[in-house]
Amino acid sequence: MLNLDHPFFAQARRRHLTVAICVIWGLFELATGAVIWGAISFGIAAVAQWQFGKVDWSKYDGGH
Repeated sequence: MLNLDHPFFAQARRRHLTVAICVIWGLFELATGAVIWGAISFGIAAVAQWQFGKVDWSKYDGGH
């Protein structure tokens, strides 16, 4: 669904920020009563976290 194996996400803070933004947006949607959109945002955050966990990020920093 999402291909997050990209050099842009090699820095851990970018990965964390991506997931955090999705979670924050999901909370915003829930606070405004949009339960479906909140669930979708949380789902995207979960898939992103799962995909980030599967990638070997050492290939982008020279194998260290």
